[in-house]
Amino acid sequence: MTTGGGLQIRLTHQPLERVEADLAVAGFFADERPLRGGAARADWRLCGGLSRRIEGGDLSGRSGEALLVACGRALSAPRLMLLGLGPRQDYDRLRVTDEMRSAMTRCLDLGLEHVVMSPLGIAADDIPRHAPAIVAGIVEAWAGSGSRLRLEICVRRSEIAGIHRAFDEARRATGATTLALQMEESRA
Repeated sequence: MTTGGGLQIRLTHQPLERVEADLAVAGFFADERPLRGGAARADWRLCGGLSRRIEGGDLSGRSGEALLVACGRALSAPRLMLLGLGPRQDYDRLRVTDEMRSAMTRCLDLGLEHVVMSPLGIAADDIPRHAPAIVAGIVEAWAGSGSRLRLEICVRRSEIAGIHRAFDEARRATGATTLALQMEESRA
């Protein structure tokens, strides 16, 4: 399988709120409070606005739910898409693929050119193990698309090289030979 158009994945050590993009994407579990990861960082920058929306019933965290929020200057991206990931206990590799495919499909449907994403429900040190599921979801959403998209995934600086290797192996395993994969250079 090859990708159409131009899909570029870049691993960055910058936090979600500091990457300039058309859209920031973060996920949260239905049964996990307070928010964690990219969703927690965005919520802090939005002065608890995401938590209030969840408490108010705008979003429960059920898989398939999405909320698009204007960020003003709180994040470097002007908008945030917060995605429900369902219950934490049900989040296996198959669900990782499904949630990544869903997130990417939403981004493609919005016609975006540059998206920044925190790993959806995956701890930083566990990303290499989930790399095949992450890449499969991205490639499945991308198949047949003629669009161009730059996807930046926020990871820890100390994890970038290992994640890059894992993503590259997964990219080759899926046959997505035209998918460009880069990593931000570490500055000592």
